[in-house]
Amino acid sequence: MTPRLALSGVLSVALWLGSAVSLRVPIAGPSALSAQQTASAQEMADVAHDSTSGPTLLTPADYGRFERLGSSLLSPRGAWLATDIRRVDEDSELRLRPVARPDSLITVPFGSSPAFSDDERWFAALEGVGPDESEAMRERGETPRTTLVLVDLGVGDTTRIPAVSSFAFSADARFIALRASAPDGERDFDGVDLRVRELETGSTVLLGNVSEYAWADEGAWLATLIDAEGATGNGIQLFDAASGRLRALETRPTHYSNLVWRPESTDLAALRRIPADADGEAEWSDTAHVALALRSVERDGDLRITHIGPDDLPAGLRIPAFAELAWDRQLPRLRLGLDPREPAPPTCEPPGDESCEDGTDDEERPSLEIWHAADIDIVPTQKVRAGIDRRRTRAAVWHVEADRITVLDDGRFERIQHVEGTDLALGFDVSPWDSERRFAAERSDVHTIDVESGAAVLRLEGEQFFESVSPDARWLLRYDGTDYHALDLRSGAERNLTADLGVTFTNTSVDYTIDRKPPWGSGGWLADGSGVLLYDEFDAWLVAPDGSSARRVTRGREQGIRHRRVYLDYEEPGLDPDEAVLYALYNDATEEFGYGRARTPRDLSETVIFGPYNYGTLRRADEAEVYSWVAQSFEDSPDVFVAGPDFLTAVQVTQTNPFQSEHAWGRAELIDFTNEWGEALQGSLYYPADWQPGRRYPMIVYIYETRAQDVRTYHVASERDYYDFQAWVQNGYFVFQPDIAYRERDPGVSARAAIEPAVRAVLERGEVDPDRIGLIGHSWGGYQATYMATVSDLFAASVAGAPLTNLFSMYLSIYWNSGGTDARIFEISQGRMEVPFWQDEEAYRRNSPVFHIESMTTPLLMAQGTEDGAVDFNQGVEFYNAARRADKEFVFLVYNGENHGFAREANQRDYHRRILEWFGHYLKGEPAPDWIRSGVPYLEQLETAGGSR
Repeated sequence: MTPRLALSGVLSVALWLGSAVSLRVPIAGPSALSAQQTASAQEMADVAHDSTSGPTLLTPADYGRFERLGSSLLSPRGAWLATDIRRVDEDSELRLRPVARPDSLITVPFGSSPAFSDDERWFAALEGVGPDESEAMRERGETPRTTLVLVDLGVGDTTRIPAVSSFAFSADARFIALRASAPDGERDFDGVDLRVRELETGSTVLLGNVSEYAWADEGAWLATLIDAEGATGNGIQLFDAASGRLRALETRPTHYSNLVWRPESTDLAALRRIPADADGEAEWSDTAHVALALRSVERDGDLRITHIGPDDLPAGLRIPAFAELAWDRQLPRLRLGLDPREPAPPTCEPPGDESCEDGTDDEERPSLEIWHAADIDIVPTQKVRAGIDRRRTRAAVWHVEADRITVLDDGRFERIQHVEGTDLALGFDVSPWDSERRFAAERSDVHTIDVESGAAVLRLEGEQFFESVSPDARWLLRYDGTDYHALDLRSGAERNLTADLGVTFTNTSVDYTIDRKPPWGSGGWLADGSGVLLYDEFDAWLVAPDGSSARRVTRGREQGIRHRRVYLDYEEPGLDPDEAVLYALYNDATEEFGYGRARTPRDLSETVIFGPYNYGTLRRADEAEVYSWVAQSFEDSPDVFVAGPDFLTAVQVTQTNPFQSEHAWGRAELIDFTNEWGEALQGSLYYPADWQPGRRYPMIVYIYETRAQDVRTYHVASERDYYDFQAWVQNGYFVFQPDIAYRERDPGVSARAAIEPAVRAVLERGEVDPDRIGLIGHSWGGYQATYMATVSDLFAASVAGAPLTNLFSMYLSIYWNSGGTDARIFEISQGRMEVPFWQDEEAYRRNSPVFHIESMTTPLLMAQGTEDGAVDFNQGVEFYNAARRADKEFVFLVYNGENHGFAREANQRDYHRRILEWFGHYLKGEPAPDWIRSGVPYLEQLETAGGSR
């Protein structure tokens, strides 16, 4: 990849050794690392190639070595970077580099769970096995296990410890806890060996039968839960790794779970199961727990253990194992989830007494579901959500010091939102709007709840766009479809914050048929609640909730650049008024990206990075102002850059796919066009890898709503990716993705109004053969590819994956993956039809491909899974029957057992190949295989896998 970094319009790449932060590197230098560590064999082989040969086109044999950049992790002070690399051939590795010397490399094959010690001296990760080896082991009856790789970053030494399932560094960076892999075979207990290793000396202490473990936020206090065979010695233990002292905090012959430390303290919490034979438990069929709070666990004399269980709760409630158990980050409170108890079934005395049995065997019971027109959530929705609903709990708060509990939810709230460190929680009640939400946008009533008393007060009714509550629990922020309002919880007064600012905060790009459009959004509150960041289309405004001030803190409108705050720490309650704020930048007209920086939330942001690359995934080191981000384009493989607080110089730390220069590669550019209704739109156009001036090429048009933003995205080729842009350009096609703007009740008509002018705009350039253009899409894009095949003669062939074909029958079907009705999607969401078909039959008819079957002149390939849970399989069947009756060129690929997207590798590869064969025949004139020319008899399909030859 060519190093690149656009800094305020200037290309600049340099080795950064910022004075504000010192970069720590191995004191022994690269020579201290073994040959295996300094570079991966694959990477070395990839760089070595015959420099005398020219670039070649990719073939499927080349796909496997191409790399995809996964997640990255900066070390606490930003001196090291670990990145996840996954290849198309399913090989993967973690790569660890010092930022100051990115050519020095340590790799962990099939690595996962990377972590650094807080002092940046140590790195650890889990090394796995590849998919082929894993499958072979399972066939031999062996369980694949991970190995811990521990690296001393000071000298480069590496230690490998087998059969480790998880690990964690202590806060003081002196120790690491290593939990062993569970042995094979069935067991009725969860405990395994846990080793605590001193990092400097390598000495180890073994703790047995540990089911859960966690280090405190400070020091070297390790809490463990013991779960042994026969429950012998079960309980909570505390290990002081610094002194080597182990002591039991509580021991009982039952199961413990949900271990959690209170942040920045030595307070613990856990759940203890109540045995089924305990007093009073016989009358219940479920299992209850006791919540334990253990205070000041580090000192024997100060240890206090309090608990709360069924006797302390309102009658008929329990603490289940799946309940939330979380400390308030600032106060000694524990959040709990409560669940109604289930009575035990009646017992028969004597056994077989028919007075307590209905006498019906399961086989004689009807396999019945009752679907009622009055259902708010239809039964399929309830079935999909049954697991979630069974685990839904009522929120409660345990005031540990006062040893009392407050139930916040009496069963009416859909969710509870806590405001950390305050006496306020919010309850959202959707039930008053149940009937409306069946076919309209969801609304809720917002209540404030006093955490001390549990009293709830209705504050807002029918809210569709409730935004947030201020960190000081004084202000509620909401959007009414036009303006932002702040409700003062002290006085009850409400203020309109944006009516006089002269810009709209409504997201006008949303074209769904909902009665209110959503806002552009907000960027969070100042930590003291004195201001909140609100977005218009381009800028961020810092607005005081009392209406006293409003200031635009970015200058995006002047250049058409959108500014949005980057969240670097989601646990922070709000923006520090004295710390810098970073903004993600985006220009919709040029598809350029970047970042801006303001010294404080009140200061004006200045651009620090901006240009024709897709910049994303900005991260900050935990303990230093060191930042990393990813840059990519269609031509340049994604790579990670690291810079200091000024962003003026940066290091390109990774180099993915360095062998790309061996191969011919396309390029991407934006195409401007105007749809038939005069709206200015864009599309992303990719050139064939073998492009030469003066030649005319075939073109594949891929559609799905808006696609121009993809122009800066890197694509690798894979035979498992059936809509494979890179494979298409390598096979000599232009690839074009035009944006589509929609009008109400005309999704198909809207597609035609955009796609045909878009293609004509490309044809005007003279590089594409107008007789060799193909169209392709999946799901909603598949619907429009089918529609265009029936109403337009622009395309020589079309491919539609899992398409809607009949809007009438689709409206009445069910989205089985979620259990919801397609009617709701049609009226207020992607369908944009606004009304049911009986209120506008003509709109449904003119936008349904199946009703235009007689005019279809485009050969159409359709593919769908028989278990499609998004677009009912019968949509494909209907069109197949219509096309067959109308004697049209049509082939239906039916993938048995597949859902909306194809999951089986064999099916992914098959569909990938057939798309290339379809377009190869109709756009390039290649000979048609039997499956295209005449079909394949079923018995022959059984013998040749669908007629594959």
